[in-house]
Amino acid sequence: MRDLLKVLLVASLILLMAGTSFAAGFGTHWVLSNTPLRLPAISTAGSSPAETAGKPEQFKVFWEAWDIIQREFYGQVPDSQEMTYGAIRGVIKALNDPSTVFIDPKASRLEQSDLSGRFEGIGAVVSADESGQIIIQSPMPDQPAEKAGLRAGDIILKVDDKEVTGMPLTDVVLLIRGPRGTKVRLTILRPGEAQNLEFEITRGQIETKSVAYQMIEDVPGIGYVRLGIFGEKTTRELQQAIRDLKGQGAKSLILDLRNNPGGFLTTAIDVSSQFIRSGAIVTQRWNDGRERTYNASGGGLATDLPVVVLVNKGSASASEIVAGAFKDYGRGKLIGEKTFGKGSVQNVHNLSDGSTLHVTNALWLTPLKHEINQQGIEPDIEVTMTDADVRARNDLQLKRAIEFLQKGS
Repeated sequence: MRDLLKVLLVASLILLMAGTSFAAGFGTHWVLSNTPLRLPAISTAGSSPAETAGKPEQFKVFWEAWDIIQREFYGQVPDSQEMTYGAIRGVIKALNDPSTVFIDPKASRLEQSDLSGRFEGIGAVVSADESGQIIIQSPMPDQPAEKAGLRAGDIILKVDDKEVTGMPLTDVVLLIRGPRGTKVRLTILRPGEAQNLEFEITRGQIETKSVAYQMIEDVPGIGYVRLGIFGEKTTRELQQAIRDLKGQGAKSLILDLRNNPGGFLTTAIDVSSQFIRSGAIVTQRWNDGRERTYNASGGGLATDLPVVVLVNKGSASASEIVAGAFKDYGRGKLIGEKTFGKGSVQNVHNLSDGSTLHVTNALWLTPLKHEINQQGIEPDIEVTMTDADVRARNDLQLKRAIEFLQKGS
């Protein structure tokens, strides 16, 4: 079970294809048209009164402020690109909508590959701690990082000859990733080792799975399926998991959506359709009152099996679409904690420099027309877990799900 739960999670999910509905969680989300946003050209030389005279009155003030900063600021002024990004984020902040966001090109490239489930690199999950140290969270099984000898808890000090402590995590990941067949050298601080270690790793094609599954040990007839993301391959992987678990004797299933931040709307509908035979899965409502309902696609592989769904405050967006459908139809009990409450729809615009702008333009509603946004989905059976439980791997929510399927209550 310990290895099973090590599923790659993506905190921010971006789809770089305009005009497609998307349901991502935690502040990065969806798309409107393929017309790029165009901003006034920016020059680091400042703007003269003649240059600002032709701008809308509101932009005159912007350029006046820009010119003053360029002339008078005591310190290093960011380059014009970073200033532009900062201005865009400032405008977005005034909208007071955490789901309307601007994503710079570097983050967009990473998120696109994460959502597709494939990238070229060494195959390791990394994180940054509060002090800025870059830590190997877990090497992926049978991937170059693990084969080279990297371990969970290793601290990355250098990538090739570049010091990375304190660097943004996105920048470090971009340094480590690269074309398969090329090499990258990591300098590692390993707790308990007297000297730093060096690893030269040949990058490979990394295929990440969004679904992990197994039979519950010592409990006959219960299969466990965890979804880490609603990506391009999730439906196929889920179908394979259901077939395999049925073949191993599963008579009931636990569907784990905890800490799943979302993904594609179509995947959320397809996943729901594996368990719900027919009817509405989710309704999209625009601010002018128009609605569109998305129905189950039929042909599900587990519509006849008892199911329990695990959720928590990290279950967002596409996860909440699935959880809401389960709850409204009484298809299976939700066990855990109230979900995140991200039920808005974003159109994602691809901008000319590779960045993306995600603009909220609608809300998702459950089959019974309950709003998800800022509300979340309440579990049928509330089971909370403390930080101590998590550290001790005392999974009270999973234990309660097993108990429910065994006893029916």
